Amino acid sequence: MHRNADMDNDEALEAVGAYTCSQRRFFRFLEALLHPRTREEDEQRRLVAILNPLLQRDGFHLAETSSISGYPVFTVKAISGSAGAPADPLISETLAAFDEASVHEAWTRALQRRTTHPEGAITSARTLLETVCKHIIEDAGGTYSDRDELPKLYRTAAEHLQLAPDQHTEEVFKTILGNCQNVVNSLASIRNKLSDAHGRGRKAVRPSARHAELAVNLAGTVATFLVSTWRARQASQP
Repeated sequence: MHRNADMDNDEALEAVGAYTCSQRRFFRFLEALLHPRTREEDEQRRLVAILNPLLQRDGFHLAETSSISGYPVFTVKAISGSAGAPADPLISETLAAFDEASVHEAWTRALQRRTTHPEGAITSARTLLETVCKHIIEDAGGTYSDRDELPKLYRTAAEHLQLAPDQHTEEVFKTILGNCQNVVNSLASIRNKLSDAHGRGRKAVRPSARHAELAVNLAGTVATFLVSTWRARQASQP
């Protein structure tokens, strides 16, 4: 009989056959490890945030595929078309270093839903940007209102980072930074129209996986740009 408390991680994994079993059996092991019968939701999502960057290297991820009594059920899925977007690992690393508890969790949730739940993925993409903007504003000593929507939050964060178009004189930088603001405004708009954040009528347009992929990838890129800029500014201070 094995006593888990007497084993280190390698010994425990060896005891359950994780190093020698088939890929299919290993994936079933991960799914059982994350099942609502064995984990609270916060712990489920914390583990998914740790495991997904590792699985993505081989073209897989833990996707939220169903629920039991309101708790998510995760299944290992192949990432559609490829091993994910090329920037996924870099974005994951950057956001986890900035704030694993809420920022990286929002990004992980967006990735989980990107191909399986387009409406939820679009909602998560906006949540990611809102969370990053709020963290930067707070860390910079600024304030925001609970009523502030994403476009205003982004403008406030951008001003703290010297990324507002009117803070620059070079036309090329003004154009690029203005386009960043336009991307954020568009993500806010698509979330209002196509996400699962609002009720919908009979003839409402439903987003496809490609819409969700675009929204998530754009949100991840903008979030990484903001975080990297904030970290660079912090590092340059005496």
